[in-house]
Amino acid sequence: MATTKINFVAQRQSVIWLLLAQLAALAPQIGVLPLWMLVVWALVAVWYWRIVTAAWSFPSRWVKTGVSLSTLAGVYFSFPSLFSLEAMVTILVLAVILKLLELKTARDHWLILMLSYFIVACGLLFSQQIGALILALIQIAILLMAQQSLQRSQAKALPMLRVVGVMALQSLPLMLLLFVIFPRIGPLWTMPLPGGEATTGMSDSLEFGDIAKLSQSGALAFRVQFKGPMPATQDLYWRGLVLDEFDGRRWSRSSWSLWSNKIAAPLLGEQQLDYTVTLEPGNHKWLYTLPLAVVRRDDVYYANQHLWMPERPLNGRLQYSVSSHLGGTLADTGAANRKNLSLGRTPNPRAQALAAQWQAQWPDSKDRVAAAIAFFKEAPFIYTLTPPLLGESNVDEFLFDSRQGFCEHFAGSFVYLMRAAGVPARIVAGYQGGEFNDRDGYLLVNQSDAHAWAEVYIEGQGWLRVDPTATVAPNRIRLGAEASLRGQKGYLGESPLSLRKFDWTKRLRYFVDNINYGWARWVLNFDSSTQNDFLLRVLGDINPQRLMLVIMLAGGIPLALAAFFSLRLPRRAGEDLAARYYLASCLALSSKGVVRGAGETPDDFARRIALEQPCWAAWLNEQTRLFTVCSYLPQNSAAYQENLQSLKRGRRPQKWLGRANVKTGSVSK
Repeated sequence: MATTKINFVAQRQSVIWLLLAQLAALAPQIGVLPLWMLVVWALVAVWYWRIVTAAWSFPSRWVKTGVSLSTLAGVYFSFPSLFSLEAMVTILVLAVILKLLELKTARDHWLILMLSYFIVACGLLFSQQIGALILALIQIAILLMAQQSLQRSQAKALPMLRVVGVMALQSLPLMLLLFVIFPRIGPLWTMPLPGGEATTGMSDSLEFGDIAKLSQSGALAFRVQFKGPMPATQDLYWRGLVLDEFDGRRWSRSSWSLWSNKIAAPLLGEQQLDYTVTLEPGNHKWLYTLPLAVVRRDDVYYANQHLWMPERPLNGRLQYSVSSHLGGTLADTGAANRKNLSLGRTPNPRAQALAAQWQAQWPDSKDRVAAAIAFFKEAPFIYTLTPPLLGESNVDEFLFDSRQGFCEHFAGSFVYLMRAAGVPARIVAGYQGGEFNDRDGYLLVNQSDAHAWAEVYIEGQGWLRVDPTATVAPNRIRLGAEASLRGQKGYLGESPLSLRKFDWTKRLRYFVDNINYGWARWVLNFDSSTQNDFLLRVLGDINPQRLMLVIMLAGGIPLALAAFFSLRLPRRAGEDLAARYYLASCLALSSKGVVRGAGETPDDFARRIALEQPCWAAWLNEQTRLFTVCSYLPQNSAAYQENLQSLKRGRRPQKWLGRANVKTGSVSK
């Protein structure tokens, strides 16, 4: 490797802090970034350290080009798209890492530190829990200490950490002021979580096995805070999306429902259930409510099929207030009824024959629904997370051969039977039940609570919910997903890494979730509406004068005090600091009753004190000696600065002597 002279050799302590800051910014992102990124950073860090110690030289242009192309190829093969959020963050991190191989000036050093702050901010795009905030604060503290190492001759951790703490306290009033006053266009973080696989949330289409995969995820879907008593678990059907298009294997939304217009919100009965739903971060195209519902939010509307939809997809964490009437009737148009009789392109002759038999035997559609429920109740069906794979005629194979499935198997085959029997039917996808956190009185609905059920249309009654899963596995509806699935292979509750079955871990999990829920409600969801409500409660009528007064009180005064105590006035030109500190010593001694006479020289004053007040003699002799030495030394010399600092530290006699007994003249240190 060729050796070349480098123009800038950073102090070793600054390089160590720079590498530590890079590692602090990079390591927490490994959940998003590929693992090989740590290997790349380690190799580059070792290379640069060898450059600093003059053992190696900077790489040539061809080497840097090869390394850049190799790492970009790694990004290309690690992610499905280079335009995904994870891939773009990975490219940014790679640029910051590889910049070490070009670090020759202090400007490059500062650039790497500034970009590291941006990497820390990118981490909050993927998680906004309180734990992620604490981690980000630790990362920022390390970066601030790395900045200080550039300006210090000795970069000791404790003094630099003390400066970080002072800076944090000084910035706290301004931060709170901007958080409360600064205009909002949305919540703090509106970037959706990346990814689109089933395990990240409910999809807008459904095939046998999709919800079974989703139910093996312990991730949180949303939280619900009830204003009154919580309904029974069997009544908690969180309606999300209606799937009425069937192609023989997959259920999806029909094209006419995608372009449906807004309709008038339903009228609720007197017995209303009020609650607040807080959805976890994502790209939200529909809301979850208990039917029949009215959502109080300006950017959503009521659509046909009794769904609440946003005007446009809402990103990030979403919170909305709902009023529901659990006994309300779901009515729909005749067009929806005709659409909900389609059987798709794939034939299932055995299911069609059974449904035709019911249609011939029972003229009343309610009797045909009852016959289908009885069929599911009497046949030996098994509710399982791991059903066997099905062939082309999947409904026939499930109903008459395997008879093993999850909720989507039961709901999909039930809807198929009803349609074949001439009863309009459709699938509803959402969540059922939830986990009640009794520490703060709210419901946690996890991805493992994902569920699918059926709705049938009865003339004169409207759409009625029918859940065939309840006939096969009633504990799933009555006790929840965790109670009914515990013990099955692949369920998250039986993982060796899961401690959910222990009571103490459940309590700890509830405690941590309380903190995250409060953080989400009062900080992450502090949008423009919440801000206006808060300011109205605090200020009443909002006007420029009151806002200016709040800014002065909450921001101006604390910042002025911080500036007063932290900033030092410039030294006056020609000021004799040694004389200043000596006169301060004489002033401190005068408070003890010993006053220096007018025109009395420092030596004469010291001799008189030795005779009259011997308890102060040693201290005053030392101060006089230091003053005399400083008077004859050049002010730009190291000896002058050392003696001047000693004179400054000793200008108060009680600090130099300790406790003095003036009457006896004894000194105790």
